[in-house]
Amino acid sequence: MSKNKWSTISLFIIWLLIVPPGISYFLITQMPETINVVYLVLFILFGVLTALFPIKRDGKPITLVMWATLPAFLMYGIAIEMIVMQLSIIATLFVSKRYQKQSHRFFLNSIMMFILSLVAAAAFYVVGVQPGSMDFWPLLIGVAVYRLVHTTTNFGLLNMYFEARGAKRTYTIKDIVFEYATLIIILPLALTFYLTLNMVGIASFLLLGFPYFMTITIIRLHSRSESINKYIKIAGKIGSDLSVMTDEDSVTTQFIEKTSELFKADYVLLFTNHDQWLELEKWYERKHFVKRSFQTVQLGEGIAGKILETKEPVIYSKRKDWEQHATVSAPDDMESVLCIPLVHNNETKGILLLGSNRKAAFGDHQLKILDLLGSYYIVALEKARYVQEALQRSERCALTKLYNYRYLEERLHFEMNRMSMGDIDDLSVIMLDIDHFKKVNDTFGHQSGNDILYGLARILEKALPDHGTVGRYGGEEFVYLLPDFSKAEAVDFAERLRLLIRQHVFTIIPDLGEDKYPVKVNITSSVGVANAPTDTDEAMNLLRNADRALYIGAKQAGRDRVAEYVR
Repeated sequence: MSKNKWSTISLFIIWLLIVPPGISYFLITQMPETINVVYLVLFILFGVLTALFPIKRDGKPITLVMWATLPAFLMYGIAIEMIVMQLSIIATLFVSKRYQKQSHRFFLNSIMMFILSLVAAAAFYVVGVQPGSMDFWPLLIGVAVYRLVHTTTNFGLLNMYFEARGAKRTYTIKDIVFEYATLIIILPLALTFYLTLNMVGIASFLLLGFPYFMTITIIRLHSRSESINKYIKIAGKIGSDLSVMTDEDSVTTQFIEKTSELFKADYVLLFTNHDQWLELEKWYERKHFVKRSFQTVQLGEGIAGKILETKEPVIYSKRKDWEQHATVSAPDDMESVLCIPLVHNNETKGILLLGSNRKAAFGDHQLKILDLLGSYYIVALEKARYVQEALQRSERCALTKLYNYRYLEERLHFEMNRMSMGDIDDLSVIMLDIDHFKKVNDTFGHQSGNDILYGLARILEKALPDHGTVGRYGGEEFVYLLPDFSKAEAVDFAERLRLLIRQHVFTIIPDLGEDKYPVKVNITSSVGVANAPTDTDEAMNLLRNADRALYIGAKQAGRDRVAEYVR
């Protein structure tokens, strides 16, 4: 049995031993002789409604339910107050979105509220006030003491609970100050409610209840508007940050991480659209990217497949609403789902799915914000792709797809600077040239020569050591830059490379004659090696030394050989 289940069972046993017997005891010993049933029903109704429609502060629901329970206490005593409070706790289960299971949360809150009711009532009696009193100033003092003791004890119990579980407390100093500040609201409202009830009767429920709930409604609407504006502002900042990024993978990673943070999503799944079927590109779970074996999703299959088909976003508030549609194994604790198509220029580029282990975690306004954020992402991704392609065109040889001369020179200076700063000890340069390449072009045609250059580039690329760089220097010449390779290591690598090229058979189709048939061709290469700091400590001299070794030490000596630079 899991730790959480044991914790819930323990709470249930404590609750069973304390709350039902305690309330039963007070109902027997403290029950007033006469009770207005209508008042009791209205107290319960107001308490439940207050719990069902909380206001929010920093995303946390705040229920001022004491404005209804405290007048019930002043009117009828602790037994009735406990009943109203306990029923209000049940109502809070429908609005709370915490991660704990509802049964665990109910037993914990019920026990705490029982203790708080008991302690606060005791403090009220200690100052010499009795329920039913109409003596204003003693009553005001008693109510103030009641509220202060209730709040202070509440924080004390929370501290004890968090320490017992070894968990971090979820409230801050601001939360404590705010809770004590609510005295200014609760005390006058609760006291006025009680006094008015004694003076005008049932009409007080209308006189105070209607304005209270209208005020709460206005506050909730304002809070919702502020929340939407906050979402839009953060989404705009995320979009702005994405727009300046030039790496596709970085754009995707940043988008997923920030989206998960903004919407408090436990899971983010990103699918790529491949001509009407989906491939899972990223799986983000509880702030970490994880690798998942995942079957492809066809058009109309599962949640993502249906979105691909309809191009309409969906929101599911609880697991039972979407589980039957799922085609893949979803996390056991995932409840809410928000899924949208990522559309650009009327074309669905992919599907984004957010999941939460809370029920009703996503709303319509979040759907619209996510749709906006998705548009930012697609535009930023295409921009990064364009920049990468443009950069590749400027850095790469169009024929061989290896780095070009300009990039090689920049990289050479970069590696030489690293060596001068002590980051690497050696830098070796290998320059390679195809022997008698003109003869290949004259015999088979320039297209065949290009095919050989492209095939050789793949061999050189595959043989590239870690942290090295290979590029086409020009014509049929290629260059390796090998950081932390000694001269002897570079010569040994060059020799193995020469043999690899000599043994390779290239298949080409000559383009000079009318007959187009495959021809097997072998080539050889001459290689020059130079090293820094052994041969020089200047970047361009290192390149020239490798060139001298190639032509003087290898080509003039008979070709198909490796030569190292000698001063």
